Amino acid sequence: MQYLSKAGSVHLRWLFARNLLFIAATAAVTSRTTFATTTTTLPVASLSTLANCNKMGDKSCESSYTAGSSSVAFVTTPDKESAKKLAHGIIERKLAACVNIIPQIESIYMWEGKVNEDNEYLMMIKTRSTRIEELSKFVRENHPYSVAEVISLPIQAGNSPYLNWIMQTVPEKLENKD
Repeated sequence: MQYLSKAGSVHLRWLFARNLLFIAATAAVTSRTTFATTTTTLPVASLSTLANCNKMGDKSCESSYTAGSSSVAFVTTPDKESAKKLAHGIIERKLAACVNIIPQIESIYMWEGKVNEDNEYLMMIKTRSTRIEELSKFVRENHPYSVAEVISLPIQAGNSPYLNWIMQTVPEKLENKD
């Protein structure tokens, strides 16, 4: 019986990842035209008040969030070790606030003229939109694949304290002073 419950949880994780990607892709397509022309402000908190933001109606959590200023980036890896190594490097370099590793997704794709099937790990990375280029460069330089997947979608809205935490954790992109 334990085997069946574990098998069911793998299926549920896959369904969660698939549904999350579907929702994110749908939101990106339907909001693409409005994203470029409008911004939405949402309540956001400072780090010192995040611990108190779980209370209903707590006004200390409010400030503003600009839609699209944070993004979710997706990266696939061939195994858990590669995903964890990349995730640690990303977090240590403050390229993202959080990396979720979703195990055992099945990828079917065209590569070098052939249809391939592989089991992979999906990394879901939360960061500032201004850091996506730097994140992509880090992944390209440290990924075991010759062509690493790095795709991102802007975060339009969400839990205010969480969105603020991303912005507080990931510093603004530093400009080169050459």
